[in-house]
Amino acid sequence: MVTTDRDRAADELVARTHAEDASFVRREAPLGAVACSYLDALIERDRRRAVRAIREALDAGAPIKDIYVHVLQPCQYELGRRWQLRQLSVAGEHYCTAVTQMILGQLYPLVVSADRAGRRLVATAVDGNLHEIGARFVADFFEMAGWDTFYLGASTPAEHVIQEVVQRKADVLAVSAALSDQLSSVCQVITAARSDDRCRGVVVLVGGQPFRVVDDLWRQLGADGSAPSAEHAVHAAEQLLAARSA
Repeated sequence: MVTTDRDRAADELVARTHAEDASFVRREAPLGAVACSYLDALIERDRRRAVRAIREALDAGAPIKDIYVHVLQPCQYELGRRWQLRQLSVAGEHYCTAVTQMILGQLYPLVVSADRAGRRLVATAVDGNLHEIGARFVADFFEMAGWDTFYLGASTPAEHVIQEVVQRKADVLAVSAALSDQLSSVCQVITAARSDDRCRGVVVLVGGQPFRVVDDLWRQLGADGSAPSAEHAVHAAEQLLAARSA
C-alpha cells in the first residue's frame, strides 16, 4: 500500500505543480504588499531588504502570526513552486530559505506565549528530508499557542525521533515530508511510535506537500491526522487530544 500511495502522490504532485501557474503570493491578499516586497528581495538576493520588509511590517503593527501566515508561509510555498518548475535554481532556493530561517530566529522571542498550555510537541523533518522549514513553522505555531516545543530540524532518523518523544513526554509528534520519496521514512516513524509502549497516547500528525496533494494519505499511512498549514496543525492536535480525553 505504501508504494502505491507514494507513486500516486508523486504522480499527482508533478501534475499539480505544472498545472498551477498562479503564484502563492498575491498583492491583493492580506499583507500582500509586504509578501510581494519580501519575495522580490529574496529573489534578488537582497537579504537586508528582506529583513527590512519584515521589520517595517512589525513596526506598523502587523501581528507576528499574520507575518507567518500571510508573508513567510506563502513566500516559501512560492519558492517551492518556482523550484519545482525550474524557475529557481537549487542554490537560489537554498539562499532564500536560509534568509527566512535567519528571520525566524530573530522573530522567535515574539513567538513564545506567556500563557502555557501544559502540552508538549516534538516536531521534525523525517530522515531524508532536508527541507526543515515546514516543521519549524509548525513548532513556532505551537509555541504561539502556549505549547512547549522541541524542534529537531532536518533529516532525523526514526529511532532518534522516538527517543525525543519519550524523553520530552510529548503529547504530539509532528512529522514533515517534502517529497513523495520520503513517505517510507514517514512510515518508519509512525511504525516506531506505534510499536513503542512508551508512546502510547501520543498523537502523530503528518504534513508536507504529499499530504496536501493526496487528501487521505495520512490515514493510509497510519497517522492520526494531517493539516494543510502550521496554523491548522495546532487546531488538529487540540481536537484530537480533546477527543481522546472525552
